Amino acid sequence: MQPARKLGEIFLRREPESVSSARAMVRDLLGVQHPAYEQVRLAVSEITTNAVEHSTPGPVGDLVMVALKVVNDFIYVEVTDPGSASSKPHLRDGPSPDAEDGRGLFIVDELSSGNWGVRDFGAVGRTVWCAIPAEPATPVEEAAILTVRPE
Repeated sequence: MQPARKLGEIFLRREPESVSSARAMVRDLLGVQHPAYEQVRLAVSEITTNAVEHSTPGPVGDLVMVALKVVNDFIYVEVTDPGSASSKPHLRDGPSPDAEDGRGLFIVDELSSGNWGVRDFGAVGRTVWCAIPAEPATPVEEAAILTVRPE
């Protein structure tokens, strides 16, 4: 196993506008021509959205950290937030087509082929991570279908 190579990280405020900054980081670090760009961008967007919406300010502040690393043939996405005493990230059972939310980790699970998890640090927060193949077998068009949400 090769050592991890950090591509970059960004600290963001725990607010909805930060999600677009996280997506821009992916574009800046990977570039739109990278074969895993769309998958990584979508995973970052979904995990960061969850961090912003479901975490609460903690003793270490109100920031969310998004980091990208390369390990072997995978791009690791890590999003660290202050955590929440009232909720923990979990995969919902097949979200309803009519639901307006609840798809985030389902999408991440699909993009990473189940290769994701949560590291809980108690009072200092948590990290949700996933590993996306650097050369995904799934065409971008199929991955884009996962983002379709009812209007």
